[in-house]
Amino acid sequence: MEAPPAVVGGLYVVEYAHADDSVRFEQRNTLNVGGTWLGRVPNLAVCQHFDRPEFLIQHCSESWEPLGVAAGYKSIDEAKEPIERSYHGIAGKWIKSKTGKEEARAAYTAELKAEACSFCGRTMLEVTAMIGEQPRICNRCVDDFHRAIHSRET
Repeated sequence: MEAPPAVVGGLYVVEYAHADDSVRFEQRNTLNVGGTWLGRVPNLAVCQHFDRPEFLIQHCSESWEPLGVAAGYKSIDEAKEPIERSYHGIAGKWIKSKTGKEEARAAYTAELKAEACSFCGRTMLEVTAMIGEQPRICNRCVDDFHRAIHSRET
C-alpha cells in the first residue's frame, strides 16, 4: 500500500491508515456525502488546514482521491474516535506522515503556482475554472478579455 502525498485535497496529511482486509468495517453512519452514507473506503487520512488548528478526516480512494471529509475536530485523537468505532482494528494502523507541515506547504504552494493562470497568476484556489495546459487561463481573465473585446471604447 502506498503512502499518501503530503497534501490531500488541499489539506496537510498528519497521519494516515489503510483499511486493509484485517480491518472489519461496521457502518455506523460515519460520513454522509450528498445524502448517502459513505461506506468503507480503502484509505483514511487525519489532515489539517495549513493555517487553522482544526483536524479533519479525509475518506479516500485507493489512489488517495478524497471521497468525503469529516471536519471540526480539536485533536488528532478526537478525529480518529468516530473512525475507530466503524473501522474495527484500524487503531494500530495509523502512520505518522514523514513530511513536515512547512515542507508540505512549500511543495503545495509550488504546485499551485506551477498550475496558475499564465496571464494573471491566480491559482485554482482563487478562481472558478482554469482552462488549458500551457498557456493556462482562468475564468476571470476570460471575462476580462471578453469585456475588453466587446467594450465600446475599443
